[in-house]
Amino acid sequence: MSIFYFFLALFLETTLLATSVHGIQHVEPNDIVKTIESECGDIIDCIDVYKQPSLKNPLLRDHKIQFKPTMEPLKIGHKLMGRNYKFPEQTWRRSGSCPEGTIPVRRKPNSTDDVIANRTLPFFSYTHPSDKIIQDEGNGNLEIAAAYAVSGPYHGASAAIPVWKVQVEPNEFSKNYLLIASPHERNFLPIKGKRPPDILNQMAVGLAVYPSVLGDNNPRLYIYATNDGGEKSHCLNHECGFIQTNNQFALGTAFSNESRAGGDLYFIKVALYRQSPGPEVWWLSINDVPIGYFDSGMFAVPFIESFYNEMGGRVLNSRPGGKHTTTQMGNGMYPSAGLHGAASIAYYMALNNNGGDQVDNPINTIVTNPKCYDVKNYGMDLNHPGYDVAYGGPGGNECDQ
Repeated sequence: MSIFYFFLALFLETTLLATSVHGIQHVEPNDIVKTIESECGDIIDCIDVYKQPSLKNPLLRDHKIQFKPTMEPLKIGHKLMGRNYKFPEQTWRRSGSCPEGTIPVRRKPNSTDDVIANRTLPFFSYTHPSDKIIQDEGNGNLEIAAAYAVSGPYHGASAAIPVWKVQVEPNEFSKNYLLIASPHERNFLPIKGKRPPDILNQMAVGLAVYPSVLGDNNPRLYIYATNDGGEKSHCLNHECGFIQTNNQFALGTAFSNESRAGGDLYFIKVALYRQSPGPEVWWLSINDVPIGYFDSGMFAVPFIESFYNEMGGRVLNSRPGGKHTTTQMGNGMYPSAGLHGAASIAYYMALNNNGGDQVDNPINTIVTNPKCYDVKNYGMDLNHPGYDVAYGGPGGNECDQ
């Protein structure tokens, strides 16, 4: 490991939620070009792109920003045409926009709780039921209902993530997500259908209701990365090495519309993909717009390819009053309600290591408590490429019976 990567890894491992006005480090008044007050109460600061939080890290001060990927994002919008699927804008955009040369950064809301955040963030990583980090440590345990694919190596993944507002107990979270992961152990032979030896390098994008960290009960856009499986490093939104290049989307903010049972279904289109050719960085696109990338220096063990793609829902169960939480996953319905009744990840596809679309069946599942939450792979759509995965459940005291 190089000295650069060693110290950057050390920096990332010690980065949790800071206590500045943005909940992140190194945002100064002179960095702010414009401030927007959203109708939902969010305050968005338009920050000079060259003064964004990640670039204040001494190890990244000489970083040359790459403003555009060398390849187009994985576009899936055309696959959803003709359905009752809709793509909402972020609520803050109704109140203004950030000028070119800036990025929107949401200020840390007053309603967040740093103590609870630091206690619960270890559960935000994408561990498995056998991993020690999700076991009960007096703060709760993690409930999972998700599907995953292990037919890599991959150079990315794309999907449409549903926008649902659900009931969440205090100090807990409920999230819908797409994850890609890579092991630290590089001397292994990838076998299609078999999990890699570990998934310590992780990148994820999704929507979470997480009041103690994100401030309220609205589903909010988030990104997450860790270089050690969440043992010490928890990089949420702008906290570590994500370099944003686009002024249209703000991390940690809500969307203007939510799905309704029996009505319109709202989704956000997401993709995580490694560009090739060019620098080995992983780009994130939202609604077919590249918004930024994860600097390769975030990962002390290089994240060159993904060998594990996961999608579905996760809930932190803190067992309030000694009973199973009533926090809902997905939209509170079991996946047996169908793709229009339950929450579903729509049109999941992988990007293969040659840069082409890969129709990839997430045939494996993780369900920690099927009485509460479940997952169902509905297979590939007959008219459009990609797989649909429904998941969710109501939670509740009956889960303990």
